[in-house]
Amino acid sequence: MMRKPLGRGLDALIGTAAAGIEIGANNDIGSGAGGAHFKMAPIASITAGPFQPRINFDKERLAELTRAIQSQGIIEPLIVRRIAGGSAAAGEIDGPRYELIAGERRLRAARAAGLEAVPVVVRELDDRTALEMSLVENIVREDLNAVEEGLAFFRLVEHFELTQDEIAARVGKSRPYVGNALRLLELPQPILTMIAKGQLTAGQARPLLAIESPDAQLSAARRIAAVGISARGAEEIATAHRPRIGKTASLRSAADANLNALAEGLQRALKRKVRIFKRRGRSPGRIEIDYYDDNDLTAVAEMLLGRGQVQG
Repeated sequence: MMRKPLGRGLDALIGTAAAGIEIGANNDIGSGAGGAHFKMAPIASITAGPFQPRINFDKERLAELTRAIQSQGIIEPLIVRRIAGGSAAAGEIDGPRYELIAGERRLRAARAAGLEAVPVVVRELDDRTALEMSLVENIVREDLNAVEEGLAFFRLVEHFELTQDEIAARVGKSRPYVGNALRLLELPQPILTMIAKGQLTAGQARPLLAIESPDAQLSAARRIAAVGISARGAEEIATAHRPRIGKTASLRSAADANLNALAEGLQRALKRKVRIFKRRGRSPGRIEIDYYDDNDLTAVAEMLLGRGQVQG
């Protein structure tokens, strides 16, 4: 039986709105519906859990969040679950210990800001629900890159035996969205690293799945990233690598795709229409660049020559 999808936003993650909760003794802020418990918890009592989908953290954004927390404190509580035994990050401590479910950026920034305690919502969760909740929280915030998202979906399939339909229902996405995220993991690891680092988008990388050779996939990925080819241009490159009847037709198609991709990269760099005409027989090939007046022609010349000024 499929469970009710997790909703979007903090209220859905906590299980109740925080309005009207009274502060009690021992740093307890009160209890809410659905087993949620609000309190202030020592940072040393919270450890990162094994179900955090995020792998990469932008240092500049983390520094910005740290400064904001130093100025305003933590506005939105972290989501945790209680765990038994073990040592906390800063050594043995008295009192309960917690495993982080949602809010790893806030936890890292709070530590960097020197906070000793943070607001948390304590939930009673099993492993699968903990992973689902972490995934939903990051998707809502659009904090995950395509690889992190795909890996989180994969864990739900591999370790918790959820179908793609069930995952889609749980995270509020369509089934094709989940399927595309999982298929992206079939690309070679160097390409996945490029996606994780922001050198390629999922839209640029996904067409590479149509290329059979991993070496050819990586070569195409590097060319796409270097020139800044769009997702549509990447599709043309992938199409050119598909098997065709006749060697000559295949070579011609690949050459056309490469020229189109090159022209697109030049257009992006020059911000002007660029056309590339292939060499036919003994006649030379040529490149055409549009310009609109004498001043524009001078600007094009400066970009091509790499000079601050072009003498007339």
